[in-house]
Amino acid sequence: MKRFIRVMFVITATAIALLGLNTPGFAAKFIKIGYTAPFTGSAAEFGVNGWRGVQLALEEINKKGVMVGGKKYTIEIKRYDSICTPTDGVANVRKLVMQDRVVAILGDHCSSVCVAIAPLCDEFKIPGLTIECAADGVTKPGHEFYFRMRPSVGLMAPLITPTIVEKFKPKSAAFLVVNDDYGLGLASAIEEELDKLGAKTALTDHFERGNTDFRVYLAKIKKAKVDIAFYVGVVPEGAMILRQARELGLTKSTVFIGSEEMGEMELVSLAGPEAAEGTYSVSLWGSVPADFARRVKDQFDAPMHYAIIFGYDALHTVARAIELAQSLDSVKIKDAMKKIDYQGLEGHIKFEDFEGYRNQCKFVPSIIKWEGGKRVPLK
Repeated sequence: MKRFIRVMFVITATAIALLGLNTPGFAAKFIKIGYTAPFTGSAAEFGVNGWRGVQLALEEINKKGVMVGGKKYTIEIKRYDSICTPTDGVANVRKLVMQDRVVAILGDHCSSVCVAIAPLCDEFKIPGLTIECAADGVTKPGHEFYFRMRPSVGLMAPLITPTIVEKFKPKSAAFLVVNDDYGLGLASAIEEELDKLGAKTALTDHFERGNTDFRVYLAKIKKAKVDIAFYVGVVPEGAMILRQARELGLTKSTVFIGSEEMGEMELVSLAGPEAAEGTYSVSLWGSVPADFARRVKDQFDAPMHYAIIFGYDALHTVARAIELAQSLDSVKIKDAMKKIDYQGLEGHIKFEDFEGYRNQCKFVPSIIKWEGGKRVPLK
């Protein structure tokens, strides 16, 4: 009797599953998309927030479905931790392509990883879309199968530097940046633009990822008596820089301007509003729709972060490309990416080739000031 019941249960479950394939609400087809990002390590802030944005987009996309050739598909994300290291990022891409058989890849967030995995996208002929890598080398000269929405450091520098010079009228500057493609590239690009506008760089120092003691560097900046100081790194590093700069009384005499990471609420949480007060940061976003901000708060109990916005836009962009291509062939999806043209949360998303860049969107960043623990756009 028990054997009979077990057999009937299996038959019934199988019938329900087969029936479900043609029943609304049951997913008959899946599209696998890969995601490589730093979910642990010093850059985990970006992967964690990027994944939040991806999840929000995934909910919307799968609720509607992705229509290809008259068939309805849902998206499945396969994700792996890159720890912000090129070796792990490369291993992730190989696993995503060769084992998971994804049709497209999102990521990474770290410039050194993006530079390493971009050639692999060409090799495997699979479209890759970085969430936020900023180094020029990611899309300049670029790769046929690799795309970027946000501006590179080379594109940001000439857009933000005139505003900084007009606002603060600096004669001298210092740079304290993380020793990687992103930090070195941003410092070099801004230094070049400042020089054109008459502000000279007095000193540039580099620190290794994960550093927590910046007093030696800050003492040199204080001795140089510069007008402005740019600092670049992940938020825990930036928070320590501001806290220690405040201890030295440096933030009262020198204007501190952080990279875009330093325009997020995590900075205030880690540094404290007193240390952040009166400092500035580059910003890649201004505001988001109220319902989107509410979803972030309700689902993650987290403040808004640009990686959330970029992760959200990135998955929507790939899903649009798949529907535009009407194919799950990765080469056709890549071709469709070049035709994408819509307004995302972060701005206008259209991949173009210009001034030596390839598959690059154009986007204008802004500057924010920290006042009372809040982001205030610079007017």
